[in-house]
Amino acid sequence: MSRITQELLRKRAEHNEMMLTNLEEISIHQEELVKIENLDVYCRHLKILLLQNNIIEKMENLTKLRELEYLNLALNNIRLIEGIENCESLMKLDLTVNFVDLQNLEKSVQCLQKCRLKELYLTGNPCTDWQGYRNYVIGQVDSLHSLDGKEITHTERIKAKQILPQLQKELIYAIEEEKIKEEQRIHEEKIRKEMNPNSEDKVAYTPETRKEMYLIQAKEKEQKERQRNPEKFKVKQETPIYMNDGRIRQCDEGGYKPQVNNWEDPENVIFKMNIPKYLDTSLVKVNVNPTYVSVRVKDKLTQIRLEEEVFSEKSKIQRSEITGELVITMPKVNPNEILKQIAERKKKEDQQKQQEQIKQLEIKQKQERQNLDLLIQKAQAKLTQQIDDDIPDLE
Repeated sequence: MSRITQELLRKRAEHNEMMLTNLEEISIHQEELVKIENLDVYCRHLKILLLQNNIIEKMENLTKLRELEYLNLALNNIRLIEGIENCESLMKLDLTVNFVDLQNLEKSVQCLQKCRLKELYLTGNPCTDWQGYRNYVIGQVDSLHSLDGKEITHTERIKAKQILPQLQKELIYAIEEEKIKEEQRIHEEKIRKEMNPNSEDKVAYTPETRKEMYLIQAKEKEQKERQRNPEKFKVKQETPIYMNDGRIRQCDEGGYKPQVNNWEDPENVIFKMNIPKYLDTSLVKVNVNPTYVSVRVKDKLTQIRLEEEVFSEKSKIQRSEITGELVITMPKVNPNEILKQIAERKKKEDQQKQQEQIKQLEIKQKQERQNLDLLIQKAQAKLTQQIDDDIPDLE
């Protein structure tokens, strides 16, 4: 049985440069998956999700996929439609050949009523054997435009709503009949196994038998693959951190050309490394130790020994969203006192210089205000004189 891991998601996201945060479409079919998981953690912007031909038993962990438009779960072991109420963008749901039966049809329809689904495929599910299935769904799920690939007409919907009360009564009887048949099937199968334990007679097609069949096929498939390509199953050895003599290995496998600055800041060692800005941060693993820094980017190791001991637990790791640059600020255990004094003196001089500049600016602004006031006074006096000259003398 397989799981939806971050590694599997990246493998299926090669068309998107293995980035998951902005991934919009992914196909994970024929992987013997038993559970939907981690998609709501790593791939919240999915629009198309193809999970057909697995052995998934439950619709779960989908509520955070609010941008999801198309979900394909055909050929799985789903018994109940659920968990998609918050998928507000979901327009198409394919559940062809699953195990939604009459006992779960009412709850499934209640879930669909909370969605804005336009297309639904349930062909091959036990519930579709009931004669009233189509009208029952159409009469209650108003958002649907198409059911099992067939367009829903206005006349058909009106008719379905008219006969819905009768269908609800018929469904109760149909469920009871289905329960009786299921109990009878289980009883007959039990007797058959007791009478002939090694019998290879055809068994009923159920989620349990389908799961068992898929697991057997998966095991046979893996055995053949191991024989054909043994190198594929060998555990990949990561580059060791230490050399044979016990010293820390220095390397730059990714060619990122890291820089370490011990002198710019008297209290901290600054580590900088340029990483492609579009590379997902989840592919970057940082390990700060008192005497060295280790960074793995897509399994490529970059490791640098430090000239001064640092406090690893107090270190600050940042990455620029604009350039992708990785910056690690590591406090020194024994800061350089001489550099510290020089830095403090420089800081004090800069503050004094800044204060002097502010003072000079204030004096300049005061002088400009005084000059402006003087000009205004002169202009006013001149204007007054002109007015006096224009007024004629009265005799």
